[in-house]
Amino acid sequence: METTLDPSQLADEVRGTRTAYASDDMPNLDFLRAVAVLLVLFSHLTYYAGFMDFGDFKISWLGGIGVYFFFVHTCFVLMLSLERQWKGQGAFQLFGSFMIRRIFRIYPLSIAVILLILVFHLPLAELSPRHFVGASPDLARIVSNLLLVQGPGRSLLGVMWSLPYEMGMYLFLPWFYLFLRPNRLIWRVAAIWSIAVLAAVSFLSYTGWPIRDDFIAYVPCFIPGVVAYQLQRTGHRKFPTFIWPCIVLLVIPLFLYRQNLIPDFRVKSWILCLAIGLSVPFFAQISGKVITAPAHLIAKYSYGIYLTHTFCIWLAFDQLHRVLPRILRCGLFVVLSTGLPVMFYHSLEEPMICVGKRVAKRFERLCDVDLALGG
Repeated sequence: METTLDPSQLADEVRGTRTAYASDDMPNLDFLRAVAVLLVLFSHLTYYAGFMDFGDFKISWLGGIGVYFFFVHTCFVLMLSLERQWKGQGAFQLFGSFMIRRIFRIYPLSIAVILLILVFHLPLAELSPRHFVGASPDLARIVSNLLLVQGPGRSLLGVMWSLPYEMGMYLFLPWFYLFLRPNRLIWRVAAIWSIAVLAAVSFLSYTGWPIRDDFIAYVPCFIPGVVAYQLQRTGHRKFPTFIWPCIVLLVIPLFLYRQNLIPDFRVKSWILCLAIGLSVPFFAQISGKVITAPAHLIAKYSYGIYLTHTFCIWLAFDQLHRVLPRILRCGLFVVLSTGLPVMFYHSLEEPMICVGKRVAKRFERLCDVDLALGG
């Protein structure tokens, strides 16, 4: 999901020497992003196998949890990125530079994947137990998918449902940053989250709670990343490192449990995201290489994993079901699900990230020239 926070953004855009989704400075965020993409992958594997429940735990909700982790993670890291990008320039310059970088980060791989689906007629629009379903590639659907403005249920690649919401949230982040930048007061970000929840509740109650999938319903899942950013600006005690992974892993079964006090899925997602956003700034960074090394790699290639893993499931377990024995199909799945993201990252994602940085810097220089001439 770019779904997508890039601890990379934090590093890439400042020093130009880090990856696009991982950061040596904040391994806790690498861990969160790695868990997020693995939850999505595992959820789709188990869902395809028909394993959707485990007692009172809804296993099929794992993918949703992963996407919600992405939402919090993305907003937090991009707020940090905006902090480092900002050099006293005007709002238009900051917004334009930020959006240029995000467009070159998100669109190249998503467009490439859509084109491959169209060329090879891949049925990846919807995943069902033991079955994949394609979508009718009419012109309106194709264009909306390429632009990442497709509505709910209109994605040619099912997992791309989250990307329009991310792109929509990017439009607000620079303005949130400028609103919060003058001071570290918590009431400002608390007001943003409260307004987002009230707006979502009001809108959904009026239009069809709880089944609507409008953008406004997901805003309270993004805002906790902004909450985390504002909290990390304040001086606070750092709790022991080992508690952070425990919290991340503990909220998962609490969310999956169907008999708790919060039966509504939507409200649970808001509370889950807020819990993560309130937690992440208060822990010392993980230092053990046993965790940080694999988390760094998974986070680095997570966008590619997110967009390609359903193809890997389809090819290995659906198309080759009667051709290869299970052990070989499992091996093929592992090879594809690791090899394709690495290939796409180094051949497409990383080069386009660099292009985006150059275009953004050129845009910033043009704005400086215009400002100087205007003055």
